[in-house]
Amino acid sequence: MRLETDAVRVLPLREDAARGRIEVKSFMLQGIPVRGAFEVVHVATDGSTRTLAARVPTAAPQGEPSSSLRARAATRIEPAASSSAAIDPVLAAALAAAGATAAPEGPPTLVWRMVLGTPVLAWEVQLRFDPWQGTRTTMWLSTTTGALIDERNLAFASRARVFRENPSETPEPIEVTLVDIDTDEPGVPLVGPRVRSFNCVTVPPAAVEPWHDDGDCWAVQRMVSDGNGDYFAPTPDPIDAASGRDGDDLFAELSMYVHAEHFLERMAQLGLTQYRCELSTMLANFRSLPEADDEGPYRPLDNAYFTDQCDPEKGVTMLFGQGSEVDFAVDADVIYHELGHGTVALLTPEGLTQPAKRSDGVTNDAAAINESIADYVSIMLQHGDPELAEYVGRFWPAQSTPYIRTARNTLRCPDDIVGESHNDGEPLTAALWATRARVGAVMDTIVLDMLVRLPPDARLEDAAAAVLDAAAQAQATGALTADGLALLRRELDSRGLLDCPRVIRDTAGLTEGRTIYLRKRSSSVLPFWPGPVQLRAEVGPGHDALELELQLDARGGDDPPEALLLVKHGDAPIEFRYDLVARDDPGDPSGGSGKVRELTLVSGDWDREIAITSRCGEVCDDGGRWGARIDGLRPGDVVHLGLVASGTIDAVATELAIVSGLAPADADGDTGGSDGDTAPAGEDAVHGYGATASCACTAAARWRGAPWLTFAVLGLARRRRRR
Repeated sequence: MRLETDAVRVLPLREDAARGRIEVKSFMLQGIPVRGAFEVVHVATDGSTRTLAARVPTAAPQGEPSSSLRARAATRIEPAASSSAAIDPVLAAALAAAGATAAPEGPPTLVWRMVLGTPVLAWEVQLRFDPWQGTRTTMWLSTTTGALIDERNLAFASRARVFRENPSETPEPIEVTLVDIDTDEPGVPLVGPRVRSFNCVTVPPAAVEPWHDDGDCWAVQRMVSDGNGDYFAPTPDPIDAASGRDGDDLFAELSMYVHAEHFLERMAQLGLTQYRCELSTMLANFRSLPEADDEGPYRPLDNAYFTDQCDPEKGVTMLFGQGSEVDFAVDADVIYHELGHGTVALLTPEGLTQPAKRSDGVTNDAAAINESIADYVSIMLQHGDPELAEYVGRFWPAQSTPYIRTARNTLRCPDDIVGESHNDGEPLTAALWATRARVGAVMDTIVLDMLVRLPPDARLEDAAAAVLDAAAQAQATGALTADGLALLRRELDSRGLLDCPRVIRDTAGLTEGRTIYLRKRSSSVLPFWPGPVQLRAEVGPGHDALELELQLDARGGDDPPEALLLVKHGDAPIEFRYDLVARDDPGDPSGGSGKVRELTLVSGDWDREIAITSRCGEVCDDGGRWGARIDGLRPGDVVHLGLVASGTIDAVATELAIVSGLAPADADGDTGGSDGDTAPAGEDAVHGYGATASCACTAAARWRGAPWLTFAVLGLARRRRRR
C-alpha cells in the first residue's frame, strides 16, 4: 500500500505566531483521495521539522476502483425547480436507506474513507444544510453495497455563550467603526470582503437566493447605509421582552456583521491571516412561514448554527434563528461562538466531528472539544467574563439562572460526562478559563496551537495532552513561565482530563439521577454502538438484585426508543472491541473470504443483555418511567453496567438511577475501586465555585428539557470607517 501526497495546506498563521509554519498534508491511494488520513508538520524558522499529529492507514484497502465506478462518480446532480434534485436512482435509494434528511449539494465523489485504520472505497455525498434537523451531513456509502459506511455532521448548534454587550448587561447603545465598509453613499448593504449579512423576510423578494427552501423565509439585505453612509438601526428594548420576538427588525442583521468584524480582527491579532471561508454568509431572523394551524406570524427557530458552508451559491455559513422568545443574532456571544467553530474547522486537520471508539465506550468528545473551544473564544472576546448567555438566562422562561453556562464550574470527567457535546466540553472550558485568569492572554495562542494537533475523533484526554504540548512549546520560547505550565496541568488534572476512564462509580452519580445520551444503531454498525459511560455498582448487604429506573426518550423520529442494559460481573469495566467485517459474514473479521469489509462489528466481554422496558405499558401517568432488574446477585458483588440504544433513533436516558440494592457509600461518597478519583485538595482543587454550569438543581432537573441555546446581544449603533 503506497500513499501519495494529494495536497499540502499551509495553515494561515503568521510566521511569528506559528514560530515558522504549519503544514497539513493529505493523501491519495491509487489516485483516489483518502478521507481521514493526514499529517501535520511544524517547520521551524531554521528549517527543522516536527510531526505534530498524523493518521495514516494501518490495514489493507477494501474495494476496487473499477472504471464503471469512476464513470458513475461523474454522474451529475442537476438542481430542479424545487429543493429536490435529479439524482442517480441507485444513489438516491442508498441515501434514503441511510436516513438522509436533505438533498445532495452536488455529485458524489469517489474516495477512500478511513474506518478503523482501513481505507474503504466509498461514495462521498455532501447533503444540504437542514436548519430544522440542525444538520449538514456528509455521508460515505459503500461502492459495493450502497450501505452507509460512515457519516459526520458539519453543523454546530449555538447553545449558551458569553456576551460583551447585550440588553441585560450593557443596555446603553454605543457607536463603533466598521472595518471593512467605507462609504459616504446611501443604500449600501452590509457586504464586506470577508462577511456579508442577510435578513430573512416572509414576503417573496424580486431576487431569490439559490439556496432558498420552500416554506422558509427569504434572505434579503435590508440593512443599508443612510444618507451619511452610516448604519443605524433601532436597538432592542432591554426591558421589553417583545423586542426579542420581533422577526422583522434590522438590528439583528447589523449585530451579526459588526460582531463578525470584531471577531475577525481579534483573530488577525493572534496571527490568523484568514478565516475558514474566504467570504462568510450570515443570515439573521431565520424562521419558517406560518402554517394553517399556527397562532403566530411565523414558526420560530430556537437555535443558531455554524454550517461550514463556504460556497455562497449553496447556502449560508452561519444562521441565527428568530426564536419564540429571543432573537439569537442580538447576542454577541452566539456570533462569536459560531465563528469559533469556523476557527476549529480551519486549524484542525479534519475538523472535530467524529465519535471516539474507546474500549470503555463510544464518546462524543471531539464535538465536545469543538464546543469548548467555541465557548473559550467567546470568553476571550468578552475579556475573560466566564458567564455565558446572560441575556438568554434572563429572558428564557426555562432558565433558573441568569446565564446558560459558565466556565466557573466544578464539572469533572467522568462524573459529569453524559455524551452531549455542549455539556461534555464544560470541564475543558473551565480548565482553560481558570488558567487564562491566572496567566493571561498567552493562553489564547496556546489554545489555537492546540487545535492543529487534534485528530477528528479526539478524546478529552487528547485535548489535554495537546494543550500541554502547545504550552510546553510556549514555555520553551519564553511566552509562558514554568509556573504557568504547572498551573495548566493542575487545572486539567483537577477536572479529570489527563486520564479519564469512562466509569461512574460515586454513589451520587448512581442514585441521584443522571443523564446519558445514546447513539442510534445504523447500517454501519452491528449490533449497536456502546454508550459514552459505564456505571460501576456494588450490591449492598441483604440484597440479591439491583433495580434501575430511568426516563427514556427518543431524539428525533416517530418510533419509540429502544435500549438495552449490558451487564458484566466483576470489578473491571466492559471492554469493547471494534472490527471491520463483511456485511454477510460478520463472524469473519479477518476478511479471509475475500469479501469487502465495511461494517463495524462491536463485540465485548459483557455477560448479559437486559431489555430496558416501560413500567407503565402503553399509557403512562408517571412521566414514562422505564427500568430493568438485575437478578442473581449476592451482597458484595460488583457489576459494570452499560446502556446502549438498540433501535434506529438516538435516545436519551434521564433521571437514570439505581433505586434498590446498592451498597452504601464510604466516607468519601465512593463505593470502592480506583476509577474516578476525587479532585485533589489545595492548589490542585477546582478553582471554580458556585452552582453547576447551567442551573443550581439536581442532575435530573438540570438535563431534562434544558434549553441548549445561545444568543448574542449588541446594544449599539454602527458607524462606517472614515479614512
